[in-house]
Amino acid sequence: MSYIPFARKYRPKTFKELIGQEIPATILKNAFLYSKIHHAYIFAGHKGTGKTTTARIFAKVLNCLNPQEGEPCNSCQNCQAIEKGTFVDLIEMDAASNRGIDEIRAIKEGASYLPMQGKYKVYIIDEAHMLTKEAFNALLKTIEEPPPSLIFILCTTEFDKILPTIQSRCQKLIFSKASKENIKTYLKRIANEENLEIDEEALDVIADLSDDSMRDAASLLDQASTYGNNKVTIDTVKAMFGPVDKASIRKFLELLIEGDTRKTIDMLNTINEKGYNVRLFWEGVYKELKNILKAFATGEAQEEFYKNMLSKPLEVFLYLEDIVNQGFSAMYQKDPILALEITVLKASLIKDFVPISELLKEGLDLPAKPAEKKTLNEPPKDDLTKSSQNQEKQNEYPEEVEKILEVFKPAKILHYEKK
Repeated sequence: MSYIPFARKYRPKTFKELIGQEIPATILKNAFLYSKIHHAYIFAGHKGTGKTTTARIFAKVLNCLNPQEGEPCNSCQNCQAIEKGTFVDLIEMDAASNRGIDEIRAIKEGASYLPMQGKYKVYIIDEAHMLTKEAFNALLKTIEEPPPSLIFILCTTEFDKILPTIQSRCQKLIFSKASKENIKTYLKRIANEENLEIDEEALDVIADLSDDSMRDAASLLDQASTYGNNKVTIDTVKAMFGPVDKASIRKFLELLIEGDTRKTIDMLNTINEKGYNVRLFWEGVYKELKNILKAFATGEAQEEFYKNMLSKPLEVFLYLEDIVNQGFSAMYQKDPILALEITVLKASLIKDFVPISELLKEGLDLPAKPAEKKTLNEPPKDDLTKSSQNQEKQNEYPEEVEKILEVFKPAKILHYEKK
């Protein structure tokens, strides 16, 4: 028997098995139970969140010979045929490779016939946003006035590319990105079924690398279990994907803050030389920076790493966040590693950073303000209005504050309270 990848082997077969998609699952289940089945749906959402899988489950329950409380039985002739891909009344089309008007004409022709095996004929059009404008227009009339036994399900990751005329004739169901906790729940279920040994830390990293996709997470676990011979540890994951674990990313951030340019550049070069995905590592750095900024915003830091970071000035991380964000554009340069090295050099300037609060405490040793030269057209002082004199009085600040204003021209103080 041929090997079945985890992503296919553990694909949900009922609405109940869908993790994190309770809203679309409940809508479709109730639509069947209360006979409120719409003739056309758009399933929109992030990749790998179960859009096509849900469409197949819906097709099963619509044609199931023994449905049980809105769920397919998965044992009748029709359910088995859909699982095997031999059910003639379920037609799946990949719009990425069949996007023209000729393919839609074939659908229209087939739609005119009654179902042969089941109660409903279901068309699932995957990557529907890839259809041409002409193809959408050809499909419009069929979607608008379909036969009573015909259901269209358009699956897409880019809802905005679906023509508004199509959108208005379909029910739209949003599939949310998979949360990290839901991904870990799914991976643990697979690990239990496959008798895999897996570290919690390795589970965390795989969930982080999955890009919020259940399918990608299952594929990564499949790959890691094959490499580690059914044992998945953090060392296994690091060997496959590079230093994408929290410890490595946090060490890199600490080096950046310390301004240790040599070690940070060496770390980047090592990742590149070993063929690891530099972008994955950089995304990890960016996410960790976001977590630090979130800790500043909430004032909550449970881990020792975040407590140490909160002892540093907030401005340091605001600067780093901007610099690291710029690093993503470096990925598309002719020499991305060189571009990232330049980004690291910019970030190293953080070691010389002095917060404004410290400058105010210690005072600034600035050169004296040069005397202003009079111009020929300068009006005499006697012509100054009373309001101007009052304004000058209001703008009298301590010497330290005046020095700050001198540095940050043309900054203005909106409110100042003497203590």
